[in-house]
Amino acid sequence: MEDLGKKTANLADSSVESDQGFLNIINYKVFLPPAILLVVAVIFGLINPELFGKAASATLSFTIAKFGWFYTLGSTLLLCFCLWAGFSRYGDVKLGGPKAVPELSVYTWWAISICAGIAIGIVFWGVAEPMAHYTNPPPFLHVEGKSLAAGETALRYAFFHWTFHTYGIYVSAAICIAFAFYNTKKPFKVSSSLFPLIGNRIGGNWGHFVDGLSIFAIVGGVGTSLGFGTMQIASGLDFLWGIKSSGTIWLLIILCLTACYTISSYSGLQKGIKFLSRNNIRLYFILMVFLLVAGPTIHILENTLSAVGDYVSNIVQMSLFLDPMEKSGWPGTWSNFYWAWWLAFAPVVGLFLARLAYGRTIRELVLVNLIGPALFGIAWFGLFGSSAIYLDHFQNAGIGEIIKASGNEVSLYALFQQLPFSGITIILGVLAICISFITLADSMTSTIAAMTTKGFGETRTEKEPPARMKIFWGFVMGLLSYVLLVSGGASALQTSVIVCGLPILVLQIFMAIAHIKAMRNLDTFDKENPPAQTSSLYKVD
Repeated sequence: MEDLGKKTANLADSSVESDQGFLNIINYKVFLPPAILLVVAVIFGLINPELFGKAASATLSFTIAKFGWFYTLGSTLLLCFCLWAGFSRYGDVKLGGPKAVPELSVYTWWAISICAGIAIGIVFWGVAEPMAHYTNPPPFLHVEGKSLAAGETALRYAFFHWTFHTYGIYVSAAICIAFAFYNTKKPFKVSSSLFPLIGNRIGGNWGHFVDGLSIFAIVGGVGTSLGFGTMQIASGLDFLWGIKSSGTIWLLIILCLTACYTISSYSGLQKGIKFLSRNNIRLYFILMVFLLVAGPTIHILENTLSAVGDYVSNIVQMSLFLDPMEKSGWPGTWSNFYWAWWLAFAPVVGLFLARLAYGRTIRELVLVNLIGPALFGIAWFGLFGSSAIYLDHFQNAGIGEIIKASGNEVSLYALFQQLPFSGITIILGVLAICISFITLADSMTSTIAAMTTKGFGETRTEKEPPARMKIFWGFVMGLLSYVLLVSGGASALQTSVIVCGLPILVLQIFMAIAHIKAMRNLDTFDKENPPAQTSSLYKVD
């Protein structure tokens, strides 16, 4: 009888949704501010992309120069917060309460976390960044480029930029949002995580500002990522079949990718992204095993192990280093640029990761979404970076020269050219890039659709936002990427989005403070776990 009642309620909900027009399901208070900002940015980029680029670059340079210390300290504090949240006694808090049952296996959960976080980045930078640190080491290390010393230290900063700090930024947002949504029973929005600090004002202007800023950053970020991913795919087509990049080729690639991630998002979490993520990870493992077997196997193992020791030995120093005496600018150009970029994505990536965490403890969330992906990132960069540096240094493969001549987007293909079956592996590389972007855009499209749909997440019974809203945002991001790519404004918009990292860092620090307050007052904020249980297990001495 209870099941019949639930089915009837669901049918009623779906019939109401079907009777509403598209304009009636939009949450305009969240939708309009980022939409207006994006329209203004695109028009500015179309009319005068050069001026737009200069203004965006100047703003970013100012924020990194004046607040580089804040990015450095803040990103490290967010990682420490994740470790505290996961491995303190509060890590036992179950998201959704004792009766909540997880919807995904651990493997699928881990795979989706990688694909929604670093997948497209590690495919692009897996060869390019280690080679960059090998050919042009950080000045403060005082080692010569392309030397043995440069080869030994090149992976240190690749690990630093793509593993624990990256997911510390993402997962810190996920922890706060997941507890607020599942346990405090607040709406499925980024702003809900601030409830322990500002109460019901999360439904007012402050909450709308937080959600709008998050949407602007992620839509602009995914749009520019699609543009740069398109260039990398076009480079692969040129490598394989001599098809030269052009506006027409870019349009065809963007149309195909947009159609794929929109269809995947339309099919829902349990079908589209689940299927793509599991198969994308399988493709990654195929490429990694091939590289380990066909590449310099012993060197890969020795260099990766040594690089892990180097990374662990220097992680505290790297996490807080700003080069105050030599003032080379390297920490701002590399590390703080990355932290700002991850921060721009973090609230909405965290919101998506929170969707997957139902029925899990906070400790499991940290283990599967921070520790697991970070270890995978170490393995990926260890394999690809070690192989490229070995071939370039000991066999004069010229990978660095190819990258210098044709750009970072060809780095993966330049490596595969030096190994057997390059025709097959380059095709697999292009496929990995395509699927990696599709999984990222799928997860973000679905999450943005949820945030901008009126009433979504308030009853916690909806599994997916309306399909019409997913299609709308999928189309918007595809159109945005093409317009910016052909106008030359993609890089400028990316820079503008990265500037959002500064206010988002402030936001995430307050989110962490709010979560700490909630943990220390679980009897007040945890509506799912029984009061007697929270009092006995999590009582503050």
